[in-house]
Amino acid sequence: MKAAAALFMTASILSADITINDIDRLVTDIKQERIGLTEKQIQTAKDPFIYPNGKLGRLLHAGKNKKRRYRFVLSAIINDHVKLNRKWYRLNSKVHGYKVSKVGKNYVLLTRNNERVRVFLKRSKSKKIKLLVK
Repeated sequence: MKAAAALFMTASILSADITINDIDRLVTDIKQERIGLTEKQIQTAKDPFIYPNGKLGRLLHAGKNKKRRYRFVLSAIINDHVKLNRKWYRLNSKVHGYKVSKVGKNYVLLTRNNERVRVFLKRSKSKKIKLLVK
C-alpha cells in the first residue's frame, strides 16, 4: 500500500511541469511580509457580527458583579448520599459553595447564604433497571 502511494506520488511529480525555479518563486512570494490594518483602523472597524434582538457590543465581557451560575444534575440518591454532576456528596457537604442541606425522596436542597436551590432527580428514559427490596 505504501509502495503504491509512493509510486503514485513520484509519477504525479514527474508529470507536473513545475521546475525548481517555480518552487523557489512560490517560496519567496510566501515569505514576503504582509501589511495588515493599522491600529487605528482596527479600533474603528465595525463589528461584523449580528446579535440577537439587535443588541450590539461584546457579549463576552462579563461584569465583576455577575454571579457565577452552576448547572446541577442530580442522578442518584442513596440514604443521605447524593450524586451531583457525576460526583458523590453526603449531607452537609459543600458543592461549588453550596451546602447539601436536605436530601428528599426525589430531590436535594442546596443552600448558600439566603439562596436556595432545589435539584430534582433526572428522569431516566430507559426503565430497564429496577431495584427490588426483599
